[in-house]
Amino acid sequence: MSERIRVLFVDDDANILSGLKRLMRGCADFDSRFCLGGEEALALMEREQVDVVVSDMRMPQMDGAEFLNQVRARHPGTIRVILSGYADSESVLRTVGPAHLYLAKPCDPGALMEAIARPVALRRLLASEGLRTALTRLSNLPSPPDLFFQLEDELRSPAASAASVAAIIAHDVAMTAELLKLTNSAYFSVSGRAATPLQAVRTLGLDIVSALVLRIGIFRRLEGNSAIADLMEALNDYSLSVAALAERIAEAEGASAAVAKTAYCAGMLCAVGAVVLLDTFSDSYPRLFVRSTAEAPAFTVETKAYGANHALIGAYLLGLWNFADPVVEAVAHACLPSACMGSENVVLTAVHAARVLGPRFPLIPAGAPAQPVLDMAYLSEARKDLRLVAWKAIAAQQAAEARHA
Repeated sequence: MSERIRVLFVDDDANILSGLKRLMRGCADFDSRFCLGGEEALALMEREQVDVVVSDMRMPQMDGAEFLNQVRARHPGTIRVILSGYADSESVLRTVGPAHLYLAKPCDPGALMEAIARPVALRRLLASEGLRTALTRLSNLPSPPDLFFQLEDELRSPAASAASVAAIIAHDVAMTAELLKLTNSAYFSVSGRAATPLQAVRTLGLDIVSALVLRIGIFRRLEGNSAIADLMEALNDYSLSVAALAERIAEAEGASAAVAKTAYCAGMLCAVGAVVLLDTFSDSYPRLFVRSTAEAPAFTVETKAYGANHALIGAYLLGLWNFADPVVEAVAHACLPSACMGSENVVLTAVHAARVLGPRFPLIPAGAPAQPVLDMAYLSEARKDLRLVAWKAIAAQQAAEARHA
């Protein structure tokens, strides 16, 4: 790692800080600081730049939620982590928004190091400092108004169930990402990560989901004109189609049900970066793709305009929110999987095929180059090049089903 990660640990227990000092002493990649409480930590952050802050929840004078709110306001580019052994639902709800990651004590040293290092490594791939800060400041993602109000009505209904609530959430990229973000935390998910909204709602419980939506405001209604709302709806439809196709292709390759659902999750979230760009740059982003050509395809135009394409932006957010590595890799490298380091990832393969063989990315206008092309070098090395005929048949069948639905 070319540059040491500056991490600040905050706890009111000197013994815990001493243990963290021993843990971090041999870690050459980290430049660690330690503070007894939020006030001391905020004072240090005025003097020194910090990449990541890791805070306990239960502290006197200023608890972890209040402290991280202060960090978000004063130092929006800092990655914020809660590390706590106290996990009552009310305390956890107060950290939704100010915290990016939720880790439970005792925390495995390797898991702690990875949780700190991975989002910083992803963030360094984003060329624009302004974009990095904007993404770290981001509290929640926007959802189309119709789905937003439909979910609120369902949660207030006495007939609401985990299945009915999850069915609404599953039609929206932003809601799905926000909900799975929470179930990826050690506070809630003790036996693996949820890959679907139904798994997430069942993990959290309907009461917690209701509190998150109706009281905490975990989801945000999209503000803007009808044209932006229509584009957001189109992104949702596109993501659902890519997700379904990725799952079918993974199944055709003999993936287990769990891996196929992970491919669906990655396909559903493949355009989450586009949701962020549409929300943040609603004036310029919809017009951006008019400039795309064969020599400068759509995602290259994004990079030139914003310092990163929507795939990398989405992968950064998912990595920041502790999504599983196969999902982050699939979102980041779906358009060019040979750029991904490591062995062949069936989730990445399925999402790559779904993005190329599936529906047109909805923000690309007619006449412009519509799709990434198949990465034949990657597929040949993974010995999947002979599977293209079968995948094209699956994509054609799904498209025909959609036309007759």
